[in-house]
Amino acid sequence: MTTVSRSTKVNAKTDVVDTRPPIFGRTVTSTFRKYWGMKHKPPGNIRTCWIPPIVFGTCILNIPKLLKLRWYLKKERKKRDPDDVSVIFYSDLLDETNGIANNLRHMVPYMRAHGMKAGLAGIAFNTRPCGVVENSYCFLLPRVFSMELLGYANSELDIMRISPILRLLKRYPVDIIELETPSPGAWLVRFCAFFAGVKVLSHYRTDVPTYAKTLVKAKWMHVYVLWLMRIFYAMSRPVISPCDDYVEILKKQLKVPANKIVMLPRGLPLDQFDPSWAGKGTWERFGEKKAVRFLFCGRISKEKNIPFLNEVWKEFAKRHDDIQLMFVGYGWYLEELKAIYKDNPEVLFAGEQGGETLAGLYADADYLVFPSTTDTFGNVVVEAMASGTPAVVSDFGGPKSIVKEESCGFIRPLDKDAWLEALEKCYDLKKNHPDEYEAMSKRVFDKSRIYTLENAAKAQFKYFRQLKKEAYGI
Repeated sequence: MTTVSRSTKVNAKTDVVDTRPPIFGRTVTSTFRKYWGMKHKPPGNIRTCWIPPIVFGTCILNIPKLLKLRWYLKKERKKRDPDDVSVIFYSDLLDETNGIANNLRHMVPYMRAHGMKAGLAGIAFNTRPCGVVENSYCFLLPRVFSMELLGYANSELDIMRISPILRLLKRYPVDIIELETPSPGAWLVRFCAFFAGVKVLSHYRTDVPTYAKTLVKAKWMHVYVLWLMRIFYAMSRPVISPCDDYVEILKKQLKVPANKIVMLPRGLPLDQFDPSWAGKGTWERFGEKKAVRFLFCGRISKEKNIPFLNEVWKEFAKRHDDIQLMFVGYGWYLEELKAIYKDNPEVLFAGEQGGETLAGLYADADYLVFPSTTDTFGNVVVEAMASGTPAVVSDFGGPKSIVKEESCGFIRPLDKDAWLEALEKCYDLKKNHPDEYEAMSKRVFDKSRIYTLENAAKAQFKYFRQLKKEAYGI
């Protein structure tokens, strides 16, 4: 194993680089040296207010180094072809399991494999004693501060050290930084980029104001978060939106002008999901198959509207004895959810899955149920469709824009009767009209082909080249 620092003190053969269980598809290929960092903190409203002074203070202390880097990057940029654009995608959440991390960890290696200069950067989780590089392209930087995210298990608010970033940008000169979430580390990157003369844009991947309302009780925190988000997106324009609903959110709630909002496609590794994975015994590993099978896949957390799904399912299960619901994923709500269904043998739990197991569960399911109204896109909806599995989704956000029409699934408002009616249609279609179900399965599979990595990568880099010319007057 190589290291990204000649002064590293980590022995890759004997030192533990992460105390968590391994995450599917992620391999440490090198490490940073050990840096001092503050002890990981529990969540707290007041403690959250420590973050701005740490961010500002860290940036101010490093202004001389950032100005020196600005001169270096400007000189390097002049040597290159104007169409040769180098991009770093930054998200604090890369060292967790979530839709943002999964999407970026597929997109960036695809870009790199097809001649596009792309990198991925985030912050190492508190379970790591040092920063690491995973799969040779994902830089998880050493922390100086971290605390549990309010209302979210296994997720953090954290701030990285500046010095590894400076060395990283000198080794890999960058033209554009795309910020994926309005997190503490992203704020620090934004300020550093200002002094280093690097163009920054942002991607609206997380509905932070709605999450704050759902997960945090203190009302002043909602106002505080909304105020911060407006400042962040004012500094990080243009803003990429994945769907029309969130274009409206950006304009109305976050005050982003319409001419600063860009719609760009997203892509997934669709070759990993296919109807042919059905019938290989994957579902039976978690429970005996029943006639009609429903699947929820994602973070097991209340902002996904799982309590609403519980109400609907309890009523639906009273009507039929040949149905099943499987939850795939992990989150702070999981143990409470298991307790809710302790007397419901038709409800199964598969935990966090990936690879062939996840592909098999998608294909074995008859329908995906996904009532979330806070997802800006909906990776799981595309993955299910690529497996030939239609989805039942809410009438707001990214999932709705993916399903789009009733011929490819069911779109319903968060109303119990409306969802019960949709599930009854699903049941009847699968059990009594197999030919019509197969036709729908074929349609959703065909529609999923829109969301390829190729389509997304080409569209994004075409835009990045245009943005580079505008930003640097090339």
